[in-house]
Amino acid sequence: MTSKLGPESRRTAIEAMADGVLDLLVVGAGATGCGTALDAAARGLRVGLIEKGDIAEGTSSRSSKLVHGGLRYLQQGNVALVREALRERDLLLTTLAPHLVEPLPFMLPLHHRVWERAYIGAGLLAYDVLAGSSVLPRHRHLTKRTALAKFPSLRPDSLIGALQYYDAQMDDARLAVAIARTAAQQGASVAPHVALVDRLDDDSDGLHRVVLRDELTGDQFTVTTRSVALCVGVWAPEVSALFTGSADAVGVIRSKGVHLRLPRSAMTGETALIIPTGKSVLFVIPSPTYWLIGTTDTEWMQDPDTVEPTREDIDYLLNLLDGILLRPVAYDEVTYTFAGLRPLVRDQAVGGNTAKVTREHRIVRVAPGVLAIVGGKWTTYRVMARDLVDTVLSDGGLPPRECTTQLIPLVGSSVMAARVPHDALPLTPEARAILDRRYGSRVGEVIGLMATRADLSAPLPDAPGYWAAEVAHACLSEGACDLDDVLDRRLRVGLNLDAVTPELVQSTAAIMGATLGWDAGTIENSAAAYLRASVHHA
Repeated sequence: MTSKLGPESRRTAIEAMADGVLDLLVVGAGATGCGTALDAAARGLRVGLIEKGDIAEGTSSRSSKLVHGGLRYLQQGNVALVREALRERDLLLTTLAPHLVEPLPFMLPLHHRVWERAYIGAGLLAYDVLAGSSVLPRHRHLTKRTALAKFPSLRPDSLIGALQYYDAQMDDARLAVAIARTAAQQGASVAPHVALVDRLDDDSDGLHRVVLRDELTGDQFTVTTRSVALCVGVWAPEVSALFTGSADAVGVIRSKGVHLRLPRSAMTGETALIIPTGKSVLFVIPSPTYWLIGTTDTEWMQDPDTVEPTREDIDYLLNLLDGILLRPVAYDEVTYTFAGLRPLVRDQAVGGNTAKVTREHRIVRVAPGVLAIVGGKWTTYRVMARDLVDTVLSDGGLPPRECTTQLIPLVGSSVMAARVPHDALPLTPEARAILDRRYGSRVGEVIGLMATRADLSAPLPDAPGYWAAEVAHACLSEGACDLDDVLDRRLRVGLNLDAVTPELVQSTAAIMGATLGWDAGTIENSAAAYLRASVHHA
């Protein structure tokens, strides 16, 4: 099976889903939905995966970009969740996606001389023990001088020393695409920009008949399936209502998490920071070109499609930063912001404090043959998928089939295929390293486009480290269908660049148009619409 997600594979997937009977239709292509499609297909089920927008367009591309055990969940006493997450963290680092997940040192500043070092140190020791024979270094104690040397922008009066430990960081959107491509490679029919719009009442034979709409053409078609898995996160109440007539079947708390981006010049440091805030934690996470600051954790009671960062959210995060940095960060230094909603399991006992809601997942039987999953966290997507497919098999009266996704490296993993020789194109070592990091063992797909079409070997304007071929590749191999898909989730230009210019947007739209057959009006309108959406750039 091909792993490429392009216009032709999308048409083939839609035709395959409309023809015959699926064993499982997965609705929602976030981390859990992609993982569920992969797991089910790997177990031999006939699987369809649909998403009303782009792969990982919702919560799954709006995370803190961390693969971690959850140190604060250990403080809450959730040992089982932490142990499970640490095991999955190491699996991603070593086997599943080492090209997209990498170690990240964290520093936790201390404020009290004796009890805090002993108390938090004991917690980190437990964290190390739960991780077992991890590939990451164990925690260590730092003096104040060493801590300030690692992060010179910290105020000297904001700490008396620190502890250092390791977790990992990822590109969440690209990781979701890798999971989706691996699902297609295992035989799943993957179709982004296809929405579930209705269901038919004819289920006397135990089969579900649902109406899907191709969001690119407006065409509707009917799919017949034995089971349905709703992996739609915060949209679970609304989507489950198609099968029950009520939005009360799935209890979800929508927790809003806001992040902001600062240029690398905003502060000096060589490590990530984690700062307890009383309500939650403040993350300060470095990347080569930026700092990611997050996050908030407040209940969102409005339409999940309308969530956006507010000035109040940004000021809250900047005020937390001001308490630890030598130089305050000004509002106009923020170049990019984004907000996501966590689909937490509803628990009336927390009294509205979403930070205290469990991050464990829950599977809900919405109707016979219809399951919804909520809760969980990015790091444990594979475990959530495993549990969901186990339940699909059990509820469907099918014999158990062993989950094998812990043994299946994701598309692009360096252990999957030989890398392209470095002299395949006259790329500098620095350029090749950038492409290797984004595409892993599938870098040859991008380099092949460069070699085939000279115009695609050119750099994108105002975008150091990006090439025209990456835009075409996103459309032909990674399921991108519109400008947001490419700029926001395949290339991540809002995060990686200090400014997203009109020239970059227009050039990207033109390459997409040439690749996907858009007319001049579509190219112009796509660029104009993107530039009007100020959330993408400052």
